[in-house]
Amino acid sequence: MAFRTRISQRALAARPSCPHLILFTRSFTLSTRLAASKRSRQHQQTIALRTQRPPPKSQSPSSPHTSSSYSSDSSKAESLTALISQRRWPLFFAGFMALGIGLYVSVVITTALKDDDDGDDSDRLPSLSSSTCFSSCRPANLPAPTGLPSTLDTTSPASAATSAQAFDKSLNTPEWLMGITSLRKALALRARGHVLEVAVGTGRNLAHFDWSDVVSLAGDEPEVRAARERERVVRLLDRHRLGGPTHKKQQQRERGDGVGGELGSLEGEVLSYTGVDASADMLGVARDRIREAVPGLARLMRKRRLEPMPRLEAAVASGEDGVPVVEALDGRVRLVLADAVRGLPAPPDPPAGPASTGPSATKYDTIIQTFGLCSVADPATLLANMAAKVRPNTGRIILLEHGRGVYDWINRRLDKSAPKHFRKFGCWWNRDIEKIVREAAEKVPGLEIVQLERPLWFQWGTTLLIELKLNGQNGGRADQKA
Repeated sequence: MAFRTRISQRALAARPSCPHLILFTRSFTLSTRLAASKRSRQHQQTIALRTQRPPPKSQSPSSPHTSSSYSSDSSKAESLTALISQRRWPLFFAGFMALGIGLYVSVVITTALKDDDDGDDSDRLPSLSSSTCFSSCRPANLPAPTGLPSTLDTTSPASAATSAQAFDKSLNTPEWLMGITSLRKALALRARGHVLEVAVGTGRNLAHFDWSDVVSLAGDEPEVRAARERERVVRLLDRHRLGGPTHKKQQQRERGDGVGGELGSLEGEVLSYTGVDASADMLGVARDRIREAVPGLARLMRKRRLEPMPRLEAAVASGEDGVPVVEALDGRVRLVLADAVRGLPAPPDPPAGPASTGPSATKYDTIIQTFGLCSVADPATLLANMAAKVRPNTGRIILLEHGRGVYDWINRRLDKSAPKHFRKFGCWWNRDIEKIVREAAEKVPGLEIVQLERPLWFQWGTTLLIELKLNGQNGGRADQKA
């Protein structure tokens, strides 16, 4: 191009008489230089982009969207990584919950299929669509429930103790998986005053009680008692906002007789504990548990009981108070072998705390039972016995039970597998617990239902949490009937 330009300039020099040709030649030379400079700059920019961020292999280098697409994908990946880093614990717990629910569903399905494969259908119950209490309509070839697990090996004391421990350990995983452990904790924290636990079994609730007040009542000096009362005031301020609406509401609900402020009047303040069960072998496991649960009790009790465990026959012969297996801290901690259907023991005498005289001195402030109505031959009589031992107006009976649900399909499943469950655990899990309690509330004078709910939605209504009280106006008639 430069050669041609020089030729044009020579031609202009030879023919100076053409001014228009000279102007055209100069313009052509200027545009040529500008175009060459523009192409050079574009080439340098392309080289710089390729050097800084090479395009991915899946895209063509000549594509105009190469750089923008790569940058967008990289920013999305960085955002996802940051989100996972910020939410890693919620995502972990969500995955853990999904795993637990999947495991629970698989266990239910496996159990259902296993029950369907059982060949012996001779003792299966008919479908109880009428939701009757079938204490008398069990299969003829199965005995009446006695409150004892059918799997216990009672051939010798050693084998009985071993089988009771194995039975207790077999419940750990299922109860945790089904949410029963958390319900046990919540139920124990509601106990207050003088507590009676019916059908204590192996003592699976003992570790959840607050034993501080039980221990502190032993031989307190005035200075120690004053310090303990100051600690209680601090505890009131922290937990119930003394004088606030929460504390006032609790006072109205728990102390209808107008007495307030005494030790043992608030939930969690246990003054004494009495556990009753009909199995000496199960109480042997509970003895080990209560020794470890109550602070300082391990120093007062031997690790192994020297004398042999008493039998239920001797407890029945001794009367409704039964035979103590554990009696410590001036009688404020007791485990009693007794048949709760025949009668229940009275609180420790004299009771520590308020109301030490009068009819209420022989009553309990809280009576607890977990999964007991399904394991006795006469649940109505057991409820009447508990009503006779609870303090009128202020006392509470709290039941954690399992029975018929709210759906027909789950009730049919319970009916189908009830005999097999009874052989293993000694309880009928398809009893209509709600109907049993409502009928007892109608028959026992003064017995009222305060609360009846079905927690644990994934149990399809088969778990029941029930709170009862005894109306003081009819409490005397209930005592006379008992």
